Amino acid sequence: MCGILGVISQTEIDRNDFIRMRDTMIHRGPDDEGDYFNPEKKIALGHRRLSIIDLSEFGKQPISNEDGSIWITFNGEIYNFKEIKEKLIKLGHSFKSSTDTEVIVHGYEEWGVEILKQLRGMFSFGIWDENEKKMFLARDRVGIKPLYYFYDGKKFIFASEIKAIIEDRSIPRKINPIGLKNFLKYTYIPSPFSIWDKIYKLPPGHFLIIKDNCIKITKFWDLKVQNLKVSEKEVFQNTENYLRESIKYRFVSDVPVGTLLSGGIDSSLITALSSEINSELLSFSVGFEPKEYSELDYARIIAKKYKTKSIERILSSSQMDHLLDKVLYHYDEPLGVSSVFPTLLLMESVSQNVKVVLSGDGGDEIFAGYSWYTNYLKNKRFYYFSRLFKLLYKITSSLEKRFQNKILKIANRKIKYFSSNDLERYRMLTTPRFEDHEIESLINKDFHSFRDDSNYLRKYAKNGLRTIKDLQIFDFYTFLVDSILVKVDRASMAYSLEVRVPFLDHFLIEYVMNLNRKIIFKHKKKKYILKKISLPYLPLNIIDRPKKGFSAPMDKLGIVNNNLYLFKNALTVKDGIFNKEFIFKIIQSKNNAKIWLLILFELWYRKWKT
Repeated sequence: MCGILGVISQTEIDRNDFIRMRDTMIHRGPDDEGDYFNPEKKIALGHRRLSIIDLSEFGKQPISNEDGSIWITFNGEIYNFKEIKEKLIKLGHSFKSSTDTEVIVHGYEEWGVEILKQLRGMFSFGIWDENEKKMFLARDRVGIKPLYYFYDGKKFIFASEIKAIIEDRSIPRKINPIGLKNFLKYTYIPSPFSIWDKIYKLPPGHFLIIKDNCIKITKFWDLKVQNLKVSEKEVFQNTENYLRESIKYRFVSDVPVGTLLSGGIDSSLITALSSEINSELLSFSVGFEPKEYSELDYARIIAKKYKTKSIERILSSSQMDHLLDKVLYHYDEPLGVSSVFPTLLLMESVSQNVKVVLSGDGGDEIFAGYSWYTNYLKNKRFYYFSRLFKLLYKITSSLEKRFQNKILKIANRKIKYFSSNDLERYRMLTTPRFEDHEIESLINKDFHSFRDDSNYLRKYAKNGLRTIKDLQIFDFYTFLVDSILVKVDRASMAYSLEVRVPFLDHFLIEYVMNLNRKIIFKHKKKKYILKKISLPYLPLNIIDRPKKGFSAPMDKLGIVNNNLYLFKNALTVKDGIFNKEFIFKIIQSKNNAKIWLLILFELWYRKWKT
């Protein structure tokens, strides 16, 4: 797990500037550093190394083939690299290291971009091909590892983190209005946009080639789902086998591996199966003050049952300022989920004991575990009458304004939900933050001529959000990639820690998501398959308990009230981004979820604008 950087420029690349850009990511790779410079071609590759596989000097990056015509800087882990290496040796390739990185180099020599189809793992990398005079970038199928790029026609930069790119002072730090709007609307910024103009995320399952100053982006993997009918017995057995295989692969390491344990079904099952591989397993948990928000009691049940060495941390209000500084620095662009705070605290605890840990992320998307799935689908029959509800909404809106009645307000909100399109209904259930008309009032017209920028999300809901699989796929490509995985990657790498995600093995994903939707959501039960295969391993009070989530109680921790002073002299207002009057209207509403987004963006903007 590492930090990668690359530059192609029409002008000379200053080596000192490049090293400074690379070393903004020292937390991603404190064990070693390296670079490759080609002054003639005006190409540079950089690497910060976190040593996990082949701890020797031979694992140093960037790394090349025998004649130095192909160079790679790589972030991630390829779990099946030994199998691929055996194929390549039989084809005549020789290796100087025991790394998975070198396997990609020789695999690219042999198969070109088709190497991507053979890689099982999480990755982002850049390959300079001197023979073809091109740069080849790729990001893993699910987007576990990040990859950002900038291009202005004269200079192309890619990196694991935005901070490495904007360390180049020639790049203007100009806010991207689409990124800002979607942060306010969804609490995160969906791919391919970022918060900065001209800086983009390479979407998961895509590769990028830049040659002769032209960029071409191609998809190499897609979640194409079917509705295969398989017996339940076979489904349960196959799913468990795929999960066991995935966990086994994720124990491939030259350093110890632990597990994150929240007490929910996902992390509890990962811990249970991992304990069969390592009888002296370390598990890591985090709780909250006050205690009623904490799930530590459930985590302790699993730790005791499987005799793990359990290490716990408690998130309290006294830690918030320190963690807030970490959030602002390591997340690069604003991410408005409160769970970043306990996640950072947890990763700090883990990093003091191991370098690699397994998490249960992805279980909700793959096995349909979110509560909004039930809420969305139970009212499906009413969605066909959205036009009628739109007419009704006009009437109830005027009545609400006239009479200011609380019952009318509640009814009007419900009617608006039924009058909306599928994407808007989804947003209202999942992230009820700023609505379009509020964003229009909040963002100054001089900064951004308001328009609806959500259409690019429609590609993830081509057929509408009508079935459980439609909802799963939409979350898979949006919320999972750009909120959940971003949260975990930045928090873990802040402490030089690698997190591996067994539920996001693409073989497991492809198997489960191709099953008939009736078994995925049988009897409208969330995680039906996962709960069935968990029965031999987990107590019923773990399997059947309601999902609690991992959000920090922001109001109890005081972070909102402690930062309201910011708006007396808000930089976002001074620079013409936000409307001051509307900010104070939001504050007066005492909607802490919305206020927190404004606070976070103000603090982030102060830190990164110059």
